[in-house]
Amino acid sequence: MARQEQLAYSDQLLAGYSRLGTNQPGQPKPESLAMQRRPLPMTPNYHKGFTLFELAIVLIIISILAGGLFVSLGAQIEQQQRHATQQTLNDIRDALLGFAASHYATDGKPYLPCPDTDGDGIENRNGVLCTQYSGQIPWSDLGLGNQDAWGNRFDYRVEKAFSQRDNGFTLASNATIKVCEQATCTTVLGNGLPLVILSHGPNGLGATNSQNKLLPAAVSADEIENTNADAIFVSHTPTPIGTNEFDDLLVWLSPNTLYNRMIAAGRLP
Repeated sequence: MARQEQLAYSDQLLAGYSRLGTNQPGQPKPESLAMQRRPLPMTPNYHKGFTLFELAIVLIIISILAGGLFVSLGAQIEQQQRHATQQTLNDIRDALLGFAASHYATDGKPYLPCPDTDGDGIENRNGVLCTQYSGQIPWSDLGLGNQDAWGNRFDYRVEKAFSQRDNGFTLASNATIKVCEQATCTTVLGNGLPLVILSHGPNGLGATNSQNKLLPAAVSADEIENTNADAIFVSHTPTPIGTNEFDDLLVWLSPNTLYNRMIAAGRLP
């Protein structure tokens, strides 16, 4: 008889004896049956934990993976910020074109707005001329926001001949603003430009913040060139922190683009 059947049979006998209170002839006593009911052997279950060395290796691997993830996320965020700022710069350029197409100088010709020099978002003029030709975009006049992705104002440089309110610009107007690939201006990207708009990028050096406070000055030669209020600007791909750190973003307007837009709007010649 199998072991399980023996146990079941023993249980039945014990139950019967407990009801009758007597032993049946020829049957074993309950005590002897109980002694036969020994528990079945169990297989030992061993648990092995991690050693300190193994835990250390796991933690090192997790740290390496997490560090790479954070660097990747940081780079993606900055790339998104640069993309958003570049799009805003393009929108500002389009708004300036719209301003010129819809504003008439005394002689009936179009003109560009002056920079905002006091932080109120309105162009600053002294009569018909700009008080300064370098400042921030007149964001209130243009109906635009006034900050880049890092919370700083956009700088704006306009040519005098294109911003006079008594005599607007014509197809014969000349400009001296230029954009180069380096401060030495060995490579010229744009020449004779009516205007330039720029963001001072993630580091914000030389920028004016949203509270109209000037941030620390630029350090590298290329970024200094974008803050010295002259007619030369620098634009190239970002370079890392070092002797020539550069992360500014620029857009400019060529005279041909401006002229063609004014001709299409019926403002020139």
